[in-house]
Amino acid sequence: MKKIWLIIAILLVLIVIARYRDNNDPALIISGLLCNGEIRGNAALDYRINLFSVFPAGEAEFRDKKEEIFENKKVYHLSADAGTGKFVSRFFKARVVLDSYVDPQSNNPLFFSQKVFVPGKPDINKEIRYDQKQKIMLISGSSREILADTQDPLSAMFNIRTMDFSKIKEFEMNINTNQKNYLLSARVCPKEITVAGKKYQLFIIDGEIKRRNKNPYHKTKLKITLLKQKENIPLSVKVFSSGMLINAKLVEVR
Repeated sequence: MKKIWLIIAILLVLIVIARYRDNNDPALIISGLLCNGEIRGNAALDYRINLFSVFPAGEAEFRDKKEEIFENKKVYHLSADAGTGKFVSRFFKARVVLDSYVDPQSNNPLFFSQKVFVPGKPDINKEIRYDQKQKIMLISGSSREILADTQDPLSAMFNIRTMDFSKIKEFEMNINTNQKNYLLSARVCPKEITVAGKKYQLFIIDGEIKRRNKNPYHKTKLKITLLKQKENIPLSVKVFSSGMLINAKLVEVR
């Protein structure tokens, strides 16, 4: 009887592994998106978030950029909304709303806000103002030094989506939203696949994020699979940090 249960357990593990591989195959992601018509840029992107690429944890929406006026300046308004999924919400609920206002000339952020909502607890609202010329940021009433062209998470992804990776093999980016300067360094690997008789150009971004002036072994690994369109579309984003793997897979383009 124990052997039977062991065999069943092994089969379940193999099924989960197969599901994980299939769900993160760029060709299958593209096939799923094509069911709703042609894939286009300049659109809202919906993602399903999994822990260890298997366990459903949440959902996220990255909205298309909007041209707005912010504090008498023309800007790109970037926004995203993420929350726990239906299964996790049975035990714990949370929602995060991100907003970034970006200078269209430099693609650098001017203002970034992060709001966290957890039922039964006080809302958390973090706001950051960037003075890119003076190389400082204002957060919680304090001024902090930043490096040239410092980004927040939304503006960093926006910049990655607008890069021409047919001409770029490696890149670096400065990031700061918590008073510490971080460096994103990445390599770019082009790849071509065929789906439903049509060729698609992909770019695989293999990167790591580490805090400057800190132990080099404290790193966050990052892998982004981009589909080349008018602007690059992230098909999947994998983040590995502190022994935890988080995977976001694109499920709908609207």
